[in-house]
Amino acid sequence: MGICTDIMHDFVLQEIKRIYSSYDGWKIIPRTYGHNYDTIVLLQRMVDGHREITKVLVTFHKKVTQDMLEEVKKPEKASDGIIIRNDFAVIVPAGADTSSLPSGVRVYAMKSFAFEAKELIWVKKPVRKTKESPKNSAAPAA
Repeated sequence: MGICTDIMHDFVLQEIKRIYSSYDGWKIIPRTYGHNYDTIVLLQRMVDGHREITKVLVTFHKKVTQDMLEEVKKPEKASDGIIIRNDFAVIVPAGADTSSLPSGVRVYAMKSFAFEAKELIWVKKPVRKTKESPKNSAAPAA
């Protein structure tokens, strides 16, 4: 079972896994949220007898507002009596306007998507050339 319903979310999931590595004990639990492609990803791990839970809002909006954070700010409740440490973060395309967010909010920029002027674009990796072609391959040999 994965959180990905679209190729855009596949790329974002890879970025979340780079930030919150399973090597460090993070487990990913998807949650649907909001409009269009907005998603909340719940990450949790056990550290020193405490459960750390981080809610990550993934949004593709050009402007991110405080109103969008209401759901991720709600603390999770423990049903098993373990003490929970709640945290939250936001992942947005590079170039998104996050100026209205409070200063304590962790904001991560996507490496796969960015805003170019007013359009959301997919940032592709540059193509590596394995062989250099001759400068003048059409020239006859002497």
